[in-house]
Amino acid sequence: MKRAATIIVGVIVVLIAAVWIAMQFVPVDLWLYRHAATDRAGVPDIQISKPQELSVLLCGTNAPLPDPNRAGGCALIAAGNDLYVVDTGMGSVRNLMVWHVPLEKIKGVFFTHYHSDHIGDLGELRLQTWVAGRRTPLKVYGPPGVEDIVAGFNRAYSHDADYRTAHHGEKMLPREDVDLVPVVIPMNGATAPALNENGLKVTAIRVDHGPVKPAYGYRFDYNGRSVTISGDTAPYHPLAVAARGSDVLVHEAQSNVMVTILGEVLAKANRPRPAKIMHDIQNYHTTPVQAAEIANEAQAKLLVFTHINPPLPTRFAERAFVDGVSNVRPNGVLLGRDGTLIHLPAHSTEIEQTSLP
Repeated sequence: MKRAATIIVGVIVVLIAAVWIAMQFVPVDLWLYRHAATDRAGVPDIQISKPQELSVLLCGTNAPLPDPNRAGGCALIAAGNDLYVVDTGMGSVRNLMVWHVPLEKIKGVFFTHYHSDHIGDLGELRLQTWVAGRRTPLKVYGPPGVEDIVAGFNRAYSHDADYRTAHHGEKMLPREDVDLVPVVIPMNGATAPALNENGLKVTAIRVDHGPVKPAYGYRFDYNGRSVTISGDTAPYHPLAVAARGSDVLVHEAQSNVMVTILGEVLAKANRPRPAKIMHDIQNYHTTPVQAAEIANEAQAKLLVFTHINPPLPTRFAERAFVDGVSNVRPNGVLLGRDGTLIHLPAHSTEIEQTSLP
């Protein structure tokens, strides 16, 4: 028995020595890196939507307050093979890249309004769709003022594009294809047509985010299915009218109770500036309960909360955030997260929900 134990110990010592010696001559770290890189490079682009299907992917569900688990506001709409982005909050493009979304297939961007947390990643989207293979200028739709936003980003990133074309060549990165093109959506009433292409109808909806005027939401209709995205807004009856019968209503949500607590804590910590902001923002957003009431009025099948404010670091905070919602809307409510993906098969009543890691 003692001899067997000695042999086992000896074998272990020899193996450890052999591994140590091998590590001195073989670049194990690089071998492991090559293995991981090979696995990563072999991941195919994700298919967001099946042919003839309407889908929505939440690529950012945060409000301006920092949240390590959420990127800035963003939703990707897939109508068959056509992809469109609604808002480009900070960090949202990185999410799209991590998930292997085929960026070159993105045909346009719809802006709800021009707060920084909704436009911050436009320059990165401009770059990454171009590098991925986009070969036409990227259209950016929005309220009046979109011309200024597009001109600013085109100018700010012009040197970057010049450098990359010079480095990689005109054939790979044609300089004429990189730019953004503004498309103003004029609004004279409660709604306005924004796009009608390949069976996809997009309607802009006036919402109430004063002093931000105008601010829009958007409704997407495709093959008998519909998704409405509220944008930032206070509770607004015309939005419920425009969203009537939507399969999915993606609505912003802010807990004013929790924001009030946050403001009080900040004031006691002698931080008057952010405390004042917590006070000021309560009159132009919608609480979860109010959003549930809007969803009921719109007869939406599924309500998805986004633009979550304040950040929710624990499950306890999440429960506090949706407190009272079940009294108004017992079913058909989802707290959106980055990666929430909803499929709406054509000419059906099915709603398929999944999530990306």
